Amino acid sequence: MFIDRNSTVATLFALAVFLGLVVPFLKWALLDADFIGSTPEDCRREGACWIFISEKFGQLIYGFYPRADWWQVNLSLAALFAGCVAAFLLAKRYQVMAAIAAYLVTTGVSFNLFGGNFPGMNAIPVEKWGGLSITLLLFAIGMGVSFVFGGLLALGRRSDRTLIRAVCSFYVEFMRGLPLIAILFIAVILLPLFLPGGAEANMFMRVLVGICLYTSSYMAESIRAGLDSVPRGSREAIYALGLSRWNGEKLVVFPQALIVALPGLVNTLIALIKDTSLIIIVGMHDFLGSTQLAMADVAWGNVLWEGYVFAGAVYFALCFGLSAIGTRIEKHADRYRLGPKA
Repeated sequence: MFIDRNSTVATLFALAVFLGLVVPFLKWALLDADFIGSTPEDCRREGACWIFISEKFGQLIYGFYPRADWWQVNLSLAALFAGCVAAFLLAKRYQVMAAIAAYLVTTGVSFNLFGGNFPGMNAIPVEKWGGLSITLLLFAIGMGVSFVFGGLLALGRRSDRTLIRAVCSFYVEFMRGLPLIAILFIAVILLPLFLPGGAEANMFMRVLVGICLYTSSYMAESIRAGLDSVPRGSREAIYALGLSRWNGEKLVVFPQALIVALPGLVNTLIALIKDTSLIIIVGMHDFLGSTQLAMADVAWGNVLWEGYVFAGAVYFALCFGLSAIGTRIEKHADRYRLGPKA
């Protein structure tokens, strides 16, 4: 810590930051905070008013979804989580088509559960969807669709056919050159014009299409970088073993490519879960939007710090969780690739 001049300066600077920022924050967030109560009048101390978060928790998680029907949202997210786990386990066993089928089926079931479209459920319009639940729904669906579409684009960019390679390359470069906000507005305004007569797309579907089109271009580049890193000898081994191109790509090439592409893919997923907050611009209220609506309640006074600190903590937890999962998968893949130590 105090070995040389540079270490001493760095240590003293870290100590100053800790004493000047961290200690006052902890005092405000914990020592002087109010935790017990149910009304604004219960926030009498000088610290944070965490009573606001507890009282607005339902709105932050479910938006304006009716309280009596929250179980539909919980069941929907549980089904979607189960589908993602099932798809991952199937893909791990190289059952690619079965994994895609399982994911698509559970995605459709989850979406209809969320909207209450099954018998015995109350149909809830998209206008009432919101909060952390819609953020997770957008992320989970966008993650899978973007990965599959991005994988196809990556293969297309490496195709021997000039037309396919040119179309995929143009799409990827075009999408990466546009801001997500512009794509969301285009999806919201123009998507209904491309649908068959009489068909409709609610706001959620329009936003989902825009996010998937945008994210898939970044997925494609991460996957393509992984595919380019696979040694030529691996493909030569495929032909020597007499495997078909599909089985060779599935069993040999893609497993190696995804290990290399994993950091980029995780980075894209982290960006995706944060980018969902932009849907407030087109009139939908995700977790951050619901937090801002809750903070606009004049009865609670000035609770900006509490709202944004809580939202930041939730986003950090989600992003850190994705990073931890990616790191664990990467370490497991490295152990598999290197084999047991002698």
